[in-house]
Amino acid sequence: MTLVNDDPSARYRQNPRTAAREFIRTSPFLNRPDTMSGRLQPALSEQPEPTSVAERGMAESRWMDEQNVAIQQEQQNLQDATARAIQAVQQRRQAQMQPAQQDTGGDVQRHYNYDPDATLSQPRQQILQETASYAGTPYRLGGRTARGIDCSGLVMSVYNSLGFDIRSHSVSGQARAIPGVKTSVNNLKPGDLVVWNDNSHIAIYAGNGQIWDASRSRGTSLRPLWAPQSQVYGIAVRLPGE
Repeated sequence: MTLVNDDPSARYRQNPRTAAREFIRTSPFLNRPDTMSGRLQPALSEQPEPTSVAERGMAESRWMDEQNVAIQQEQQNLQDATARAIQAVQQRRQAQMQPAQQDTGGDVQRHYNYDPDATLSQPRQQILQETASYAGTPYRLGGRTARGIDCSGLVMSVYNSLGFDIRSHSVSGQARAIPGVKTSVNNLKPGDLVVWNDNSHIAIYAGNGQIWDASRSRGTSLRPLWAPQSQVYGIAVRLPGE
């Protein structure tokens, strides 16, 4: 005697979709272990009911709207980042154009008028006058113009304006290239050079223990020689006409 529920052909009389769901749920061959939990998971997933053409159109429209919003937001973020970068560059340029501050009082040194010294030769007066024109120029590593300059760039620009052909931008290279005699700082005249022993810095001697140099903290300024004489030496430069 065969029970109705045990009739093998009963499942074939079911709705095909219902039969497929039942087959997926009960078949031991279509189950695989979940390696994380140890539970059996169906190897085949049940497909959702197909949507109508109108529903698919609405879903696609929503998806396109979401994509457009995301693209617009990304473009706005890019514009904001670009504007911030441009503003930062402009602020740095404005800061570099600000004249350097003096050591005392924090006052800004904007101009320096060179007072001609009749006891000096014309080339030496030209050196001091040209150097004074850079007073207040901000420091810029590798620079050699009034927009920004470093210590060796100052020497290069000043001496080349008198007809020298200094091409090296390093302290050691300039100390070798500029014609002159190595001597004590006490023997220097205005317009000669002061060189640090470790080639870390170079300055133009202004007389009376003063130097013109370009530093990170002060830009181009006239100030006393701040290094001990044991750490520096002088170069008595051979200038045209001397």
